[in-house]
Amino acid sequence: MPEAFIGHKIIHLESVDSTNNYAANLFKEGLIESGTVIMADRQLNGRGQRQNMWQSGAFENITMSIAFDPKLWKINNLISLNHITALATYHFLRHYIKDINIKWPNDLMVHNRKIAGLLIESQWSAETLQTVIGIGININQDQFDNLKATSLFLESGKRNQPKLLIYEFIREFNALMHIFLKEGAENIHERFDAVLWKKGQIQRFIEVSSSAEFKGKIIRTDPRGRLLVEVDNQIKKFGNGEIRYITD
Repeated sequence: MPEAFIGHKIIHLESVDSTNNYAANLFKEGLIESGTVIMADRQLNGRGQRQNMWQSGAFENITMSIAFDPKLWKINNLISLNHITALATYHFLRHYIKDINIKWPNDLMVHNRKIAGLLIESQWSAETLQTVIGIGININQDQFDNLKATSLFLESGKRNQPKLLIYEFIREFNALMHIFLKEGAENIHERFDAVLWKKGQIQRFIEVSSSAEFKGKIIRTDPRGRLLVEVDNQIKKFGNGEIRYITD
């Protein structure tokens, strides 16, 4: 079994609309293999969760996508892949920032400010589940338009070269893949929950379907990737997109 699950091939683009779109098209046409990393200096139309725009300054940050076939490595659900990717981002950033957590379902937070986000998209072909993992990490950006965001530079006071830091992320991802294959999905899930943002704390939310606001204590996530929140002494389970955080 090869040690490099991702990163054996890296394609560098100066500019692209979306690294996820670019990777998905190449993957669908069979022009790249699972594990190929697409990185771009400038992303003109980057996306976040629920079609939100991902704001990233040109040449300042990590914007990349990974073509990945989970079935090759016995990953039977995308929740485990989300856990692996979020934890890889977490461990990479922990080399530089100590106070960092994973905000369910797939953002990285320093205090109450977002420093990284993930977007996993999938399409089925005849024999494979073709998945594209999109990752945006704020590295050197120091201004964000009306967003509660931060960057590695703002937190550490040091500037880094995004192109070089990508290799650090790749090492963390590959290491976590080894842990997943050795220890299983439950182990990775426990690691994810151990660094869950605001775990055990009261948080305000909006229920998307009704626009109703409520408060609840974040308990953990379940194996299906839902967030468990204690509301009025009852544990409620929420899927991705069903609730939004209210942050000050």
